[in-house]
Amino acid sequence: MSRKLSWIILLFFGLSLRGLALASGPTIGPGPQSQHGSEERSSVTVLVYNHARLPMETLQQVRDRTQLIFRKAGVEIEWADCPLKDEDPSLYPGCPAVIHKTQLFLRIFPQTAAKMNEGGEAFVAARIANIFWNRVDEQAQRLKVPTPRVMAHTVAHELGHLLLGSNSHSPTGIMMAHWDTQVLTRICQEGLYFNHQQSDFMRGELRKRESQESAKNDLLMAQR
Repeated sequence: MSRKLSWIILLFFGLSLRGLALASGPTIGPGPQSQHGSEERSSVTVLVYNHARLPMETLQQVRDRTQLIFRKAGVEIEWADCPLKDEDPSLYPGCPAVIHKTQLFLRIFPQTAAKMNEGGEAFVAARIANIFWNRVDEQAQRLKVPTPRVMAHTVAHELGHLLLGSNSHSPTGIMMAHWDTQVLTRICQEGLYFNHQQSDFMRGELRKRESQESAKNDLLMAQR
């Protein structure tokens, strides 16, 4: 066998082994659930005031669905139940004693005194989202769909305002301004979510707030 022929055979054999190794190796790239890497994710604490005194089972269903909506946007929610005025604070050890910019407030009322069709409202400057159980329940009853699922999307919408700003409605997705029968049906079938631009903005906003709180704490420590 000539030297040239031997070299060709060795080259072919080496390339074959390399191709086999690549074919059998792990596939690189994110799966369908890893839309955002861990380094891109942000977290927010939501303080819950259950004025409507919803059962914990109902409240947990709302939390689970809301958490899923935000998780798809790269934001993790930490829930903290907080006492009402007539309740003993010691019964709510998870409620933070110190309030800062990375926390949002969710107040759930049994009904609204105002004449409004929406199930919630947001006060951006105060970081407060109000949810009205009677309005949400009316929307759900009209379509005979689970109220907790409609409420979860309402909660996600109002919390979204607290991170995106007042004028943050969009023509599609979770931040649509008006929810007609078609939208409510879609909520119950496949759900509504934040788009990429909204997701990026919320994560950036949370990182900015965390940085501001860190800088404030450093200044307080330096003054001691």
